[in-house]
Amino acid sequence: MSEQEPQTRMKKNQKHRKKGGKIQIILGVVLIIIAAGLLAMDPIKNWMIERGVNQNTIANLTREDIEANMNADVTFNWDDIQTLDAFTVISDNVNPNHLPTIGGMAIPNVEMNLPIYKGVSNEGMYLGAGTLYPDQAMGVSNYSLASHHSINDSLLFAPLMRVEYGDLIYLTDLENVYVYEIDVITQVHPTDMSVVQPTEAPIITLITCDYSLNERVIVQGSLVEQVHIDDATDSMIDAFGLPQTVPGA
Repeated sequence: MSEQEPQTRMKKNQKHRKKGGKIQIILGVVLIIIAAGLLAMDPIKNWMIERGVNQNTIANLTREDIEANMNADVTFNWDDIQTLDAFTVISDNVNPNHLPTIGGMAIPNVEMNLPIYKGVSNEGMYLGAGTLYPDQAMGVSNYSLASHHSINDSLLFAPLMRVEYGDLIYLTDLENVYVYEIDVITQVHPTDMSVVQPTEAPIITLITCDYSLNERVIVQGSLVEQVHIDDATDSMIDAFGLPQTVPGA
């Protein structure tokens, strides 16, 4: 073996190490860029949700708007619902004007004020709560609503994690205000449909995912009061951010 052969192999190994190091650096930079992009997407998602919720809040509608939206052709396919994630929300870019708002729901003690949309859709649950059955009516039987549990604890149904027994839930269709008092807070398996079955007494059922996404958080309340919108108290009006002169009333 000549003296040049080991030197030649050493030079080749050094070149391979240098090349491998450059590839690792490039991959590291790419991963940092991807991570930064993902982090940037979450605030954009939150902004889009807040914008859509605020645009469709009940304070921006009239009773005539709600009556028209009640006739909207929608689906009630629960299998359409997917996990809330920033990429999907941003890529779908839902136009709030295309969603059929039929009411509002508020829980003042956790600062929740959301539009209620007719039907079960991914788009509706991005920007509020959706009704689970076509024939359900406020103040009658089991009025069931579902929405996403956001990482941001102030968005959508995430505030349900902070409700307590005795908290009041307000619903309105700008004709009446319905007041429910929370008396059930529990978790069930996703296949447990007993919580949304019709009931003789008027109740409300709110459904969202738990932190693990493996269980469903259930909040139920019993109807304790129903008043015409003209007779709504200041606390009822304030819960929805309505003007003192209610539009469409």
